[in-house]
Amino acid sequence: MQETVSLLQGVPPEPYHAVTQAEAGVLYESTCSLRKTNTNGSCWPGADADAEADDTEFFPLHPVTTTTAHELVYLLKNSVPVFFTFFIQYLIQILIPTYFASQQGAVHMSSCTLSITAFYLTGPVLVNGFASSLDTLCSTAFGAKHYHRVGRYYVQCTLLLLVLMLPSMWFWSHSFPFFDRITHISYPDDSQLPDLCASFLSVFTFVAPAVVIFECTKRFLQSQCRFSVPTRVVVCGIPVAIAINLLLRSYLTDERYLHVAPAIAFVLTYWLMAISLLACALLLDQYHCLPSLDELKTWTLHSFLTDLGIFFKLGVPGILMILSEAFAFQILTFSAITFPKSQLAAQSIVATLASLAFQPPYAIGICCSTHIANIIGARSSNYKPAMSAIYIIMALMSVFNFTWFYFLREQIASLFTSDKEILGLASKLAQIIAVNQFLDCFNVICAAVLRGQGRQKIGSVMSLIAYYIVGLPLEWYWGFKLNFQIFGLWIGLALAVNFLSIVELIIVYKSDWITIMKQNHKLA
Repeated sequence: MQETVSLLQGVPPEPYHAVTQAEAGVLYESTCSLRKTNTNGSCWPGADADAEADDTEFFPLHPVTTTTAHELVYLLKNSVPVFFTFFIQYLIQILIPTYFASQQGAVHMSSCTLSITAFYLTGPVLVNGFASSLDTLCSTAFGAKHYHRVGRYYVQCTLLLLVLMLPSMWFWSHSFPFFDRITHISYPDDSQLPDLCASFLSVFTFVAPAVVIFECTKRFLQSQCRFSVPTRVVVCGIPVAIAINLLLRSYLTDERYLHVAPAIAFVLTYWLMAISLLACALLLDQYHCLPSLDELKTWTLHSFLTDLGIFFKLGVPGILMILSEAFAFQILTFSAITFPKSQLAAQSIVATLASLAFQPPYAIGICCSTHIANIIGARSSNYKPAMSAIYIIMALMSVFNFTWFYFLREQIASLFTSDKEILGLASKLAQIIAVNQFLDCFNVICAAVLRGQGRQKIGSVMSLIAYYIVGLPLEWYWGFKLNFQIFGLWIGLALAVNFLSIVELIIVYKSDWITIMKQNHKLA
């Protein structure tokens, strides 16, 4: 009960103590319910011949110490700060720079939009995907009470990502040929746009270390159930970003520097947030997870390199999971260029709403991923009520997203435009996407559970199959073959997402938790 109360207060409970031989007898009954019973009445797995297996085959679990209701409250409560963290990051990364760039004219806004899109796909997406390995490693180690490994994984992942971001940084500083080619397709006579894009993106070269430090530190804190700390930091980032933009716009007179002012403000803001979050991690390290200077001196290059395999094993599939979905939506938007402009405008509206609808289940998914990994690291039977709570949340979020997307589609679309034709198209598209949102919540949260279980590879393979083997042919068939145009594209994508959601739900439901805990026990 004490652990349950600490969970509800947002404070991480004391991890479970090691299981002794005497305690194994108490835990034997709960473990037997999960194992295959043979004809001799033994709970060891396998046939009768396995009855004489030694004690190394026994993998006892701690008994259930919580309830579904308590788990439900814990996940929902901690999802709120995570949601605001991601939403405010979206404001700082995209909306605020785009707004201040738009004040300089249409060309500057277009260059800002293209630059941020290129930056997002080659920067934050890669960092977030690879850093998802910490959702498994840090959270599992923390649940097992191996605090030194929590800090070791955090430091190793941060250093590794700083090196892996070097190619992206080079691309950002040498991006003119890229923008020259892609803008030549739609604007062959515009020589100014690629130059503006390249100069804007080159400024982001200096923010890469800050993005890495912030994202890895955020996951380091979340693995210890400190979900509200990153939220407090990013909340302070909003007025800082706005103030820096206003100051730069007031004092910069050269048009070349004024154009990149939003990018400069973004870089300065993110460095302040990264330093602030790192300071919080140092000050709030009550479990002494971070390695001391003496411990850092004992690290060798050989020991560091031997641990890199697990990061690539978990991080690369994490990148593929995010990139596969991101590119699937980019392909849909790019395909919509061939349709009438009214359909492209309606596509922009519903895509923005779909991105907003994605945020709440993704925030809940972060909490689910971390919590499941904590439970796995602790070798606890609490996964039973936790998963029951997660299934309930999936259903509630699906109904919630479908309801507001379907019944408020006209009112929300009217906030973006007053054109009746575009409103009508956006309203019809929203009906399709509302159905898609119903099952997409299952997809988002199930993918998070797979990350918590350390099964990112399964999620990445299924995402690639769903979006590109199932989705792309359906989008082409409905959109171009049947000439449903933008509606056909979304129907094809919705069918792919529904396929992915159902398959992932089945995989999660049929999880072999004993095997998963055995495999992750080595990581903890």
